[in-house]
Amino acid sequence: MKILAIISSPRKKNTYQAIKTIESMHKKRYDCEYEYLFLHKVDLKGCIGCHLCLTEGEDSCPLKDDRDMIISKIEAADGVILASPNHTMNVNWRMKNFIDRFSYLMHRPRYFNQRFMILITSGSYQGIKGALKALAPMVSGGKIISKFAVTNSPGMNDKKRKKQAKKLQKEARKFIKEMKKPFIHNPPFGYLIWFSVFKAMTKETGKDSPADFEYYSTKEYFVKTDLSKGQRLILKIFIAIFGFLIRIGMI
Repeated sequence: MKILAIISSPRKKNTYQAIKTIESMHKKRYDCEYEYLFLHKVDLKGCIGCHLCLTEGEDSCPLKDDRDMIISKIEAADGVILASPNHTMNVNWRMKNFIDRFSYLMHRPRYFNQRFMILITSGSYQGIKGALKALAPMVSGGKIISKFAVTNSPGMNDKKRKKQAKKLQKEARKFIKEMKKPFIHNPPFGYLIWFSVFKAMTKETGKDSPADFEYYSTKEYFVKTDLSKGQRLILKIFIAIFGFLIRIGMI
């Protein structure tokens, strides 16, 4: 079992130590391998907002760096931990750039074989929900099996520190337990709606986004899987509904 931890903090303090705690607990129970990818050590240039990755396809991005290497590492892992400190009520700038550079994955998801933990470390409770929400789309079709925050305020007393340590251990056990289970992709309702929206949009406005059109035009669903009759019906109904709403200009 291989776990990839993507960390946006350049310091080996709270965020790093939280993941090391999880790794230590994991290795005591199962045979697993942890790899750490620090965003400040890879070449991931700042997004310039040209949107070519969204419309023309990710290969059209003018920035040539370690982006594809990061994709390869994520796809080679069984589980991925996305970890960022909470800075100014959101993820820090390195993680925000990570989100921007991979924004096309919210149009054309690909991590259907991966399970994710989303981890935020913070000096206060303010902004934690926003930071967790910001990172969630980056699972890009994968399954979130743990999502939580650990507070490490300098003013915390021993009682609060012990409470946070217990919380971290609890989430680590949850992550470890879920990672042990055989992976089965069962499309959640939200993903069926996600697919339906983009399928309908590419049918109606395919010329505006050729990359999305190519991705969705031949697909029954994001990936090949045994859809139930009910799931197929949901897709058919919602593709028709969203297509109609697009034609009349409501979306």
